[in-house]
Amino acid sequence: MNVTSTRRNASAFTLIELLVVVAIIAILAAILFPVFAQARTKARQASSISNLRQIGMGMSMYVQDHEAYPGASSPSAQTPRTRWPDHIYPYVKNEAMFLAPGADEETFRKPFAHNANAKYGGYGYNFQYLGNTRFPFYALDAEITHPAETVAVADTEGCSFDAGVRNVGNYMIDPPLPSARGSHPATPGAGFYGNPAAGECVGKNGCRAMPAERHQGMVTVGFADGHAKAMKRSRLDDFNNDGTPDNGYFNGKADPTKL
Repeated sequence: MNVTSTRRNASAFTLIELLVVVAIIAILAAILFPVFAQARTKARQASSISNLRQIGMGMSMYVQDHEAYPGASSPSAQTPRTRWPDHIYPYVKNEAMFLAPGADEETFRKPFAHNANAKYGGYGYNFQYLGNTRFPFYALDAEITHPAETVAVADTEGCSFDAGVRNVGNYMIDPPLPSARGSHPATPGAGFYGNPAAGECVGKNGCRAMPAERHQGMVTVGFADGHAKAMKRSRLDDFNNDGTPDNGYFNGKADPTKL
């Protein structure tokens, strides 16, 4: 008998042993992949909270300088067009901070006024109460009596994704109920960001630029005083937690009865 051949056969894996190893690897992968996915989601949430804290601090400095909140968007005829990130950018000096982690990259389409090659999206501004240039109005610092309980910027889905429109409302966020000032004041029935006349209100979100539960079923929210945290959308839409949607976290007064 060939001794070398015998040793080679003795050291080789059998088919059963290989199958056992493959099965163990598959089991470990099934256990670890959800853990890795959860860790990645938590990391994105932490990054988003950090972004919104810095954006919130930038907004606070803007308000101190101007004694009012920025407008959501300049008229479409203005070139270059400016939106709320353009007003906050000089205070944070970081373009990437305005890209919401985990958001669909198709929503990253709005260009900065100072650099058209840099885009932003996925974070929505509370334009109905802080700065609605369609009306127009700019909330004064003194009008926001409860900044620690007033949404400034939060994860947003936009309002028209179900209709196949990827570039509407991706930098705005609406409260659960139409505000008294409204969004499309010249358009009957358009109480949110989307415009029914433009066919922007098909699907689950309707015309509302909806808060996005992007990270473990939570919305990352930056408040007007500069702090940020993760919240369930149902809680964000119900200030007094009585099961009925209200605008208490949006209206600057921490008042669930005020539209």
